[in-house]
Amino acid sequence: MTGPLVSILVPTYNGSRFIGETLRSALKQSHRNIEVVVADDASTDGTPGIVEAIAATDRRVRLIRHERNTGAFRNPVSALEQSRGQFVKFLLHDDLLAPGCVERLMKGLRSPSVTLAFSHRAAIDETGAPVEGSDTAPMTATAGVLPGRDIGNHALMNLVNPVGELTTAMFRRSDVDLTWLWQVDGRRLELLGDLALWLRLLSRGDAFYEPRPLSSFREHPGQQSQRERLQTRGTRDWPRLIDWGRRNGFLTQPGQELRAQSNALASAAVLHNVHLASQHSAAVLDAVWLSAARLLELRTGATADDDVPLTDRAHAPEAVDRLRQEVHAWAPPRSSALAAPRTDAAEVAATVAAFRDVQAHGAALRFVLVVPPEELEAMIPLAEAALAAGPDLDVELRDELDPPSLLDDDVLAVVPRGRTWDDGRAGAVWSFDPVRVPDAHLPGDTRT
Repeated sequence: MTGPLVSILVPTYNGSRFIGETLRSALKQSHRNIEVVVADDASTDGTPGIVEAIAATDRRVRLIRHERNTGAFRNPVSALEQSRGQFVKFLLHDDLLAPGCVERLMKGLRSPSVTLAFSHRAAIDETGAPVEGSDTAPMTATAGVLPGRDIGNHALMNLVNPVGELTTAMFRRSDVDLTWLWQVDGRRLELLGDLALWLRLLSRGDAFYEPRPLSSFREHPGQQSQRERLQTRGTRDWPRLIDWGRRNGFLTQPGQELRAQSNALASAAVLHNVHLASQHSAAVLDAVWLSAARLLELRTGATADDDVPLTDRAHAPEAVDRLRQEVHAWAPPRSSALAAPRTDAAEVAATVAAFRDVQAHGAALRFVLVVPPEELEAMIPLAEAALAAGPDLDVELRDELDPPSLLDDDVLAVVPRGRTWDDGRAGAVWSFDPVRVPDAHLPGDTRT
């Protein structure tokens, strides 16, 4: 046998129904220098016996048996750990490979710029017949190299896996680090572990694509039992993976990440409505919050630390603090921020502090304190003291008997929580806590 060794990895658990046909499709590859590593995860049916019988007739088949079930995430890793080939091809235990699959994809990987090779795939049912309505158009009409970033951006913006399941692709063993399989930012993905692997490879190079279907993905009733759990719990994968992608070279054009997270939010909201009674619906709500938290960062102009994953940022105090304001208050910047505090040193100081917050977040360009004409003289020393207590801020002092009359859609009302001086006329409200200022020497402070 000539040519590089290719490892075809077959993770299995209770796969006796299809494992024989699957292994025979692997052994029929036109590229003969292969090893077929079957990782059996403590099956309780006849799977090990079927594999052993086939291995007895072809020494390219090697069986790894776990005494205890290691789980769907660990079992494929164990097969990869035991692989010896320069190239790796996963084959799920109920899927099939076309005879020329390995040979064709390996040719695509000859280009040093290519880190992932995959093909169009077919969907078959439990009898091997095509699944009705599953025939989709190939990604391209001819085989060739596609930019890895473009494929990744398409996946993240449209919430799709354009590469497909593990069976569809092949890659170099040297390009994969076992420590990050099926996860991002140190946490496992429930549903999109395969896409995370593809994105890591595509972040480093291009893809080779073959429009002819070189593998068949089998759909059958036995897959249904875990579908609701995976679909609901896996909803959180999208906002996490989108955020990881942004921090690793994808979604670099204006609006791309915004579109991706908006689609993730919409998808999660629809799924929550579908699974209202599900015990897993809380995970879908968490997905809604993850996307909303990132969209709020984008909306408010907050700088996201690229070393901190979205799950940590979304549940940090800073994220919760952003919700203390109406989202509508953050952007676009209003022409002015208007406040009508009582003639009280503590409230005036808290109002000026709120103005500074508005300024820091770029939510308004001009700041106005409004007081009744008869209180203007008393307000001047209170405002001067509050402004002197912090960074420079230009504030206009204006007398007006009816402050709400000055409000319109381009004015941000700055209002203490629990107060309604704006009479509900404000298009947007910036709320603040009227915390009493501890400095008892502020002019006008009559506290005892």
